[in-house]
Amino acid sequence: MRRFLISLSGARPEILRRCPSERAKYEGIGGAVLTTSVLAALSMWFAMYSALGVHPLLAAPIALAWGAAILSLDRWLVTSIPAEGPRLKFAIPRIIMAVILGAVVSTPLVLQIFKSEIDAQIVEMKQARSNEFTAEQRTGEVGRQVAALQKQVDTLQKVVRSRGDVPLDPAADPEIKTLERQRAEQQKVAEQHYDEWQCQLYGGRDCPRQGDGPLAQESEEAYKKARGQVNELNGQIEARKRELAADSEAAKSTRLQQATGELPKVRQQLEDARERQRTLQSQFDSENAETNGLLIRLEALGEVSANDSTLAGARLLLFLFFLLIECLPVSVKLMMKPGNYDRILALEIKREMREARAGARPGPAGLDFGTARPSSTQAIWARRDEERGDGDPADLLDDPGEAPTARFDPRPPHSDGGTGTGPQPAEAPDDEAIRRIADTRTIVDTRTGTDPARDSDGQPLYDDDDY
Repeated sequence: MRRFLISLSGARPEILRRCPSERAKYEGIGGAVLTTSVLAALSMWFAMYSALGVHPLLAAPIALAWGAAILSLDRWLVTSIPAEGPRLKFAIPRIIMAVILGAVVSTPLVLQIFKSEIDAQIVEMKQARSNEFTAEQRTGEVGRQVAALQKQVDTLQKVVRSRGDVPLDPAADPEIKTLERQRAEQQKVAEQHYDEWQCQLYGGRDCPRQGDGPLAQESEEAYKKARGQVNELNGQIEARKRELAADSEAAKSTRLQQATGELPKVRQQLEDARERQRTLQSQFDSENAETNGLLIRLEALGEVSANDSTLAGARLLLFLFFLLIECLPVSVKLMMKPGNYDRILALEIKREMREARAGARPGPAGLDFGTARPSSTQAIWARRDEERGDGDPADLLDDPGEAPTARFDPRPPHSDGGTGTGPQPAEAPDDEAIRRIADTRTIVDTRTGTDPARDSDGQPLYDDDDY
């Protein structure tokens, strides 16, 4: 389990073995990363099951995949923050990412905790929406049509039951409706001719010449003709109204016959309008009943919190609590002080860089990254030591009592023809100039039992430095 937690923290086990006192620290970081991933998986499972209605068994693999994704992101956030130096520019974007992830992960958990309150509020919200839709059905286009047809049916039924004694409603009479439509059209035509007539008389934008000329007289005649038709239609409408209200036996018979013929048609129109109304109501009820997703649950939680200050405070505390847990890995890494692990890691990175530079020198067969070679400076100084008879530099290792297990060839590989891409020849002028420089290095063989300070021009030399 400890190895697993250390791997989650992003620490290198081979380096951590050199500093056992640092293990607990990185095990804690790994535990924080594991905790956030577990909470993320639970949060996704609740969201899929409660909000989206996915079967629990089908939601489980999705939740596990989400938890693994959060684990990878948190592990990257932790390992990408440097242990030393200015960390603000690295920390700010990672903190923002952690806060966003925390808000996303914590929301389904908060919804699950307040599930009963949210469900009760959703019932009230659905009922309010249903009442609002019903009221809109009565006052909307279909509702107005149903009301008008119902009134017309009632009037026709009264006429039929009274055997024509009850006069017909003029507003519901088809003939009067037709006459009124014709009157409205003629009224518009009359108004148009009147405007043209006035424009010809007094001038206007479309009438550059004004006066009582032929155009004005023509517009006047057209206006009077349209106005006469309007008056004629008014007379027909009034005559029809008197006919509908007449008390003679002939009028009663006419009303009864008309009502008997129109009643089935109006009833069918009323039934069609009511069917449309029922269809709309059924569609709304179906959609309203199936609405139980994440959005309406968030809306319900907001309404409950707005009406209850205690619940609002508890909601805020829970949200901040889960947010803190989700931001815990990054927070722990930022609060950590550099330790032995970080120092050893820095030295290891430097050593790897030197080996990479030395191993990247081109040879006859191309690049060889598998064999560690001494740096160019080491090779030059080693050739000078051979000339002075100082022996092999590998004899002065820092490991006391152990003979060296690897020997470097101090001579650089041969040049490939002076193309500038390979190493210099064995007797390059630059190498000769370097060998002529006075050797100021001080090397102490630690196998002698003494441990004096090693330096080079007053600068300390460490085990991983070139000397």
